[in-house]
Amino acid sequence: MAYCTTSELVAKTGTTIATATLEEIVADADRRVDSFLAHHGLSGSTDDHCKTASLHFSIAGVYTRMQMDGTLPESITAAEVDRAISRHEATARTALEQYVEANRRTYRRSRLRRVNG
Repeated sequence: MAYCTTSELVAKTGTTIATATLEEIVADADRRVDSFLAHHGLSGSTDDHCKTASLHFSIAGVYTRMQMDGTLPESITAAEVDRAISRHEATARTALEQYVEANRRTYRRSRLRRVNG
């Protein structure tokens, strides 16, 4: 399941990277979301937290790609890109942690049973 689209990624970054490459970046971001959730015994959903996480992991992936292939604008320093990547990765992790916490509370409530009465 794709949590975000290449169109959303282009809209957020303005990148001109080929669509096939963006699809791979999004697929990688989605695998990261699924892996994080699986570690917590959850699966993905259409929830905004999952979409946000995927989009921010994807944005970090675009910046990483641009660093690797040398297509970063000269006006942007490597340090600025590193900070942007870290910021987007942190935003993605925060969104996933919020999703996990919200679903843990739901899971706990659903497991309560009334006994003797």
